[in-house]
Amino acid sequence: MNFLHRIVLTAAFLPLFTCAAHAQQRSPEKTETGALPVQAATSLPRPSVIRLHPPSIRIPHVTGAPYSAEEVFDAAQTLGNGTHITQKARITKVYRDSEGRTRTERPAFLGGDASDLPPIVEIRDPVSGFRYILDVQNRIAHRFSPPQEIANDAVPPPTTATTVSAGAAPSATPKISTVVPAQENRLQVSTESLGSQVIEGVYAEGKKTTRIIPVGVMGNDRPLVSVFESWSSPDLKIDVLFKNSDPRMGESTMHLRNIERSEPNPALFRVPPEYKMVDETGEFEIRYTRP
Repeated sequence: MNFLHRIVLTAAFLPLFTCAAHAQQRSPEKTETGALPVQAATSLPRPSVIRLHPPSIRIPHVTGAPYSAEEVFDAAQTLGNGTHITQKARITKVYRDSEGRTRTERPAFLGGDASDLPPIVEIRDPVSGFRYILDVQNRIAHRFSPPQEIANDAVPPPTTATTVSAGAAPSATPKISTVVPAQENRLQVSTESLGSQVIEGVYAEGKKTTRIIPVGVMGNDRPLVSVFESWSSPDLKIDVLFKNSDPRMGESTMHLRNIERSEPNPALFRVPPEYKMVDETGEFEIRYTRP
C-alpha cells in the first residue's frame, strides 16, 4: 500500500458516511396543553440513512498470511485560536484468511456515539470476485459482481507473503534517503528509512516521508511541512502503525492491536444464509432504526 493510497483512505474514510434522520412515524398523542409527553418524545425510534459507495477493487490480494486484529484510528487538531479537537478513537476489526478473503467491521457512523448500532460489515472474496456489504440490522447482503475487466480473466494473480520472524533483530541496513530536487513553487519531498522494529509482536520496517509546500503555493506566508511515518510488515503486507502530521488537518495515528496470526473462522467470510441477497451496481442506502 503506497503513501498516496494510505492518505486517500485516511482522508476519504472520514466523510464516507452521510446520515439523514427522518421522523415519519405517527405523532404521539398530545397532552391537554398541546405539548408532547416527555417520555413519548424521547422514546421515539430514530430512523437514519447511510449512503455507501461500492467497496474498492484496488485492495491487494495477499495469500498465505492470515491474521485478525483491531485497527485503532485517532485524530486530533489544534485550531488557530488554540482550541483542541480530539476525535473519539475509531476501532475497526479486520480479518484475512489464507486465500486472501478479507472482512472488516467498522462503526456505522463517525463523529458520534454509534454504540447502539451494529457495524458496517464488508466482505471481499477475491477467489470468486464478489464483494459484499452486510446490513446487519435488516439482514440484507448488498452484493457487487466482479468488475467487467476482471470477470472475464478471473482474479488477478495473488501476492504470496514471505515469512519473516517476529523476533528478528533490527535491520543493520544503512538508512537511505531519497530527495526529490527542489523546484521553485513546487512540492518538495524527501523519504528516509527508519530501520526496523517489532510492533505488537510483528516485525515491521519503517519509513518517513516529509513534504514541504513552499511559501505562496497555497497563499501560505510560510512553508507548510507535513510528515508521514509508516511501519509496514513485509510478512503480512500491511501497515502495523502509521502517523501523519499536517498543519492543515492536524495529527492522525493508526495502529493495530490484538494481532492474531492464526486462521480466522471461515464463517466470517461467508454471507449468512438467512440474509436477503440484493445485487448492487453503484451507491446504495442502508436504513437504520436507532432506539
